[in-house]
Amino acid sequence: MSDLTPEQRTLLIEAIKDFNDKLVTYSINLSAQAFTNAMKLGCGVLTLPLLILLGLAWAQEKLDFSGIFVYSCAGTVIAAAFASLVASRAKQIAARDNYAQDINPEIVQFLAHNQLTRRQFDEVADDVLAADAPLREYLIKPSS
Repeated sequence: MSDLTPEQRTLLIEAIKDFNDKLVTYSINLSAQAFTNAMKLGCGVLTLPLLILLGLAWAQEKLDFSGIFVYSCAGTVIAAAFASLVASRAKQIAARDNYAQDINPEIVQFLAHNQLTRRQFDEVADDVLAADAPLREYLIKPSS
């Protein structure tokens, strides 16, 4: 590992955790917004076909409360599945975009200000970050 003083290592560890937390917070906030919007869209898109289906069942006098319940539950499940898919994709895109536009420039500025290298940052981050940490995806792995 690169030569780091204990103070530099501590400074790097704190910065790495902060950058990872920013990435997590931003992607969670955006995915929650995406889920809400997708749920609204999914429910809105499914409302018209559901009303048509219920209208046809009512016109044929085959509609009862259990039918309304089953069709409504099926529509809700489909809307929720659609919203989950959209939110998952939005979270991935949000993390990537947030890293490229905000986090990476902050890392570069932090390293320049503290006279550290990206290699030192990545080595410490590789030791510190959990396996599922979003920042880990952007670390440069040295070829040994």
